Amino acid sequence: MNKKIQDFSNAISNINPRIREFLNFIPDEIKFNAQEICLKIGRVPIVFTPMNSYIVDKSKNLIKNSSDLVITSNDLRETFKILCNFSIYSFQNQIKNGFITVRGGCRAGICGTAVIYQHEITNITEISSINLRITREIIGCSNQIFERFGYDLGGTLIAGPPASGKTTVLRDIARRISISAVNNKLIKTVIVDERREIAATYSGIPQKDIGFADVLNDFPKGIGILQATRTLAPEIVICDEIGSCSDAIAIRESLNSGVEIIASVHAKSPEEIAASDRIRDILNSGEIKRIILLNSCIDPGTVRSIYRIEHKDSNCISIKRDY
Repeated sequence: MNKKIQDFSNAISNINPRIREFLNFIPDEIKFNAQEICLKIGRVPIVFTPMNSYIVDKSKNLIKNSSDLVITSNDLRETFKILCNFSIYSFQNQIKNGFITVRGGCRAGICGTAVIYQHEITNITEISSINLRITREIIGCSNQIFERFGYDLGGTLIAGPPASGKTTVLRDIARRISISAVNNKLIKTVIVDERREIAATYSGIPQKDIGFADVLNDFPKGIGILQATRTLAPEIVICDEIGSCSDAIAIRESLNSGVEIIASVHAKSPEEIAASDRIRDILNSGEIKRIILLNSCIDPGTVRSIYRIEHKDSNCISIKRDY
């Protein structure tokens, strides 16, 4: 079976049998391109691909307009139990953050009612929808980056719009860096995986190939970066979706400790990055060398352009196109 179709089959194994039966019969070409399966109470199942969205009807076909295969509250309850491997308590930390990583690396986003205690979300109840995101592992998708820069990738920001393949590229970089020896010595690499998207760890086992990299799961990025720096002595720390004030502070501290960062940011252009005060704070550290901008979700994981960071003085930077 094709790997992408197998990924789809693995994803729907986490859905209750009534709905899974219909999803099994959709055409292979849709399974091949599927990125997300959305289950909303009182609505019909929807399968998203980069170009289209499809609705499943009772005749076990995919159509684009109407259907009467309606998701019930019981469907969602059963699916939620399967996602938690029938042990909701074991997944409580992930649930309160709005997602569950399941066997195979698929990630389920959860919508419902927040339970708040002392200004913090402690649980999500009354589940109203589940969005199952099918993660794709593309071995070698970072080849173009390595051909240009070799293993000198510290101080790199991978930028792009949603679903452009930032996490996929980070994962491949982590795999390749951590298994490669420079001067007969492996490059010590740590992944701070706050939302379990890079390594997709399930029951302590990464579901994706990350080479010899260590993984800190569920750590807030700021805390995880500092913990990695202080306890694991990495040469490279890799993390996804930086942008908060705590991220900026932690990255500055790690850079001061001699640890290099490879991270991603949500941005469609270097102008968007420059407009973010927090990201500019990181750029002003002087240790970020380049921004690699990816294409859109239609062609995920491919490089659109590369920019170098030029430092005019301690408070002034410019972003110049290099490729």
